[in-house]
Amino acid sequence: MKMRPRALLASVVTTGILMATTSVSAAQLKVLSSWNSNIGPTYIVLETWVKNVAKIGGDKIKIRISGPEVVPGFQQLQPVKSGVFDVLFTHGVYHMGSKGLAAVVDAMNADPVGKRTSGVWDHLDQFYQKTHGLKLIAQSASSTAGYHIFLKAPIKGGDWKGRKIRGTQTYHGVIKLFGGEPVVMPGSQVYSALEKGVVDGAAWPAAGMLSMKHFEVAKYKVRPTFGTSTLPILINLAKWKKLTKEEQGILLTAGEMTELQMPWIGDALQAKEDQALEAKGVKITRIPADKIGAMRKAFSDGVWGLGEKCCGDASKKMRELAVKAGLSP
Repeated sequence: MKMRPRALLASVVTTGILMATTSVSAAQLKVLSSWNSNIGPTYIVLETWVKNVAKIGGDKIKIRISGPEVVPGFQQLQPVKSGVFDVLFTHGVYHMGSKGLAAVVDAMNADPVGKRTSGVWDHLDQFYQKTHGLKLIAQSASSTAGYHIFLKAPIKGGDWKGRKIRGTQTYHGVIKLFGGEPVVMPGSQVYSALEKGVVDGAAWPAAGMLSMKHFEVAKYKVRPTFGTSTLPILINLAKWKKLTKEEQGILLTAGEMTELQMPWIGDALQAKEDQALEAKGVKITRIPADKIGAMRKAFSDGVWGLGEKCCGDASKKMRELAVKAGLSP
């Protein structure tokens, strides 16, 4: 993964801190998150951004977070668009049916600098402003590990032919490539479905098997991983315009800091989880080396295909920018 030295992060931090001056009263932001704090590196993205806002701005911006217990994850776009909440932390696939272009960033690698210098970041920002009335604050990878499949039994003969594997649409290309049958169900049902034999495995972000206790009912994780789990932070555009330039700068600088930090933070958390899972008896089952390229291409093509269905030319333009910059195959 191509990245600038950590000196870039230090520069962003310094710029942000110098930006913050004394303000009369704190801006109040109501954040709606698609996940709660038990969802590993996914939630850490939001947590890291909130800490960065405080580090840069002190007490100039106050943030209150509500989760899916208030509004279910797949129903959160509209309350933020309408101004009931100010900020949305989510995944594009959660509003794919409502032009969720942010989902296609999963088909790119985790390089935060490349996404900005290539024009990908600005393209996504402009799309959400024009289509949804939302301003992009950050689009951060949760780690470089991306996604994986975990199974009740190891891979045999290089595939999982005939097995039922839970996965949202973004995973279907990979599941079918190796002969599996995709099963769509909410993530909250995966544990019981594995326990009862309704499914034989599940597609999931690479981290989370520990916090969700999936290791109790599935003892094999497939390696290598594929794709990148990338999560946008979006703010209601009307709310954004009411903020001062200083407040806007604090939020944007915190967003860029989070994008730069998360690959290292997320990978460290992933390594800790992998060690804990090994101690609990979880084993690795591997995709044959000659099929790894096909697996990663199946995921990438599947994600871009969904993007074109939902967002047409906007997705095609995004892919052109990503491919030109070497961010996606």
